[in-house]
Amino acid sequence: MSAMTIFYQQCPVCGRNLRIPAKYFGRQMTCTHCKGEFRAGKDELPEAPAADAQVSAGLLTPGVFSQPQLGEV
Repeated sequence: MSAMTIFYQQCPVCGRNLRIPAKYFGRQMTCTHCKGEFRAGKDELPEAPAADAQVSAGLLTPGVFSQPQLGEV
């Protein structure tokens, strides 16, 4: 009997924890719960549609801080 190596990843669309076999790491996957698509091993939302181009153009960029922020080293 061979053990299957798995990893856990949260669906970026619905937030459900998914068990994904390691052999699918890096591949395009579909959530079994919400049918949202994501890349296994990558915790990012899909690219925003063109309607949100103002946000990606830098209109809502965070300020620059010289002091380390909470959680930074």
